[in-house]
Amino acid sequence: MPYSIGLQAAANAFLSAAFAIQFTLGVVIFLLIILITSTLQADEADAPPSLPCLSIFAILPFFRRRYDFLTWGFQATGHSAFQFQLLRLMFQTTLRSLSCAEISDDSTIVGRLKNLYDTLDNGTTPATVLLPWLPAPAMIKKLWATKEIYDIINKAIQEREKNGISRNDTLQMLLDHGDEKLVVVGFIMGLLIAGARATGTTASWLITFLGCHPEWRKKATSEIESLLADTQTSPSESLSSRLATLPLDVWESGTPVLDAIIKETTRVAQPHTAMRRNLGPPLYIDGKLVPTGAYVIYPFSDVHLDSTLYPDPWKFDPGRDNVKSVPFAYVGWGGGKTLCLGTRLAKVELKLITAMFLVGFRYTVVDKHGRKTNPVPNWNDILLCRPPPDRTGYVCYERTNVPL
Repeated sequence: MPYSIGLQAAANAFLSAAFAIQFTLGVVIFLLIILITSTLQADEADAPPSLPCLSIFAILPFFRRRYDFLTWGFQATGHSAFQFQLLRLMFQTTLRSLSCAEISDDSTIVGRLKNLYDTLDNGTTPATVLLPWLPAPAMIKKLWATKEIYDIINKAIQEREKNGISRNDTLQMLLDHGDEKLVVVGFIMGLLIAGARATGTTASWLITFLGCHPEWRKKATSEIESLLADTQTSPSESLSSRLATLPLDVWESGTPVLDAIIKETTRVAQPHTAMRRNLGPPLYIDGKLVPTGAYVIYPFSDVHLDSTLYPDPWKFDPGRDNVKSVPFAYVGWGGGKTLCLGTRLAKVELKLITAMFLVGFRYTVVDKHGRKTNPVPNWNDILLCRPPPDRTGYVCYERTNVPL
């Protein structure tokens, strides 16, 4: 039996196929069109080799070089690991600060929200950023997680309005201001996204670094104990209540040692990459053209791990001199017009957790055999800087006599 060959036959076969096949073929054809047009597109003479450059395949060697560089840096400095346990505690602290008691006091809801925000974090991939319209599995999971987060916050608002009980928290402040419910939910969701992961990761590495550097742990502990000595409290009172008596200005401007430790931690263990899209018009950065619609990607490692700015860049050394010769040599909290709006809150949270841990516990960081180890961040883990599971380390601790 002869087979029909031609465009008409192909069109008839396509139309008679199931919707799933039609959709898949449509996506494939669309991506092929993008690939061909991007390959044939001619950039201006001074246009930078931006991603996806002249061809989508140019992305691969770029990330291959970046991966090889970071892998070399990790291998050159050791393979010790640390298993993080502070992430949920920091997340609950952020919930208490930015949402409401109905959420932060319920451990079940806290755990559920932490998992949902982890889904949002893990679902933010280069594909979802560059192709936000593509219904990829990661994008679908993000949309579903967003819907569940909305339901949780909306239910808390309804309970607050139904009970009529006024509380001293962020939700009450927004409701008293008369904001619409959708605005309140969106505001709280946005705040929690910013603090759901980064602050907890920084706290985990901060405690890890201090566990491996007793000289800096001693300096930080002495600073905290000196602040507590100036308060009108008794050592027999709980540590948390004594710390609560310290005014905000002391936490923000009276802790130079903790400030240096936080800065060095965010330099060494914060594998962020800034990505921005130029909405127009075309502009120049350092003599390079950034066309309208192009993405500019800037890995923080370009400055934070630059040996010309920070000698022995993988070494944790809060005593380093501030780099003043190069603008934006440190971008741990952003730079220019894009600064972290939660910087003050995050720093206070980090100092509180550190104070509780240093004064309330004696500890060291060990491997699975109980030997002291010195973990090094793995920048290939773009969310947590977490080393491989088979090289995980642990905090070996004991309580002090200070009541918590």
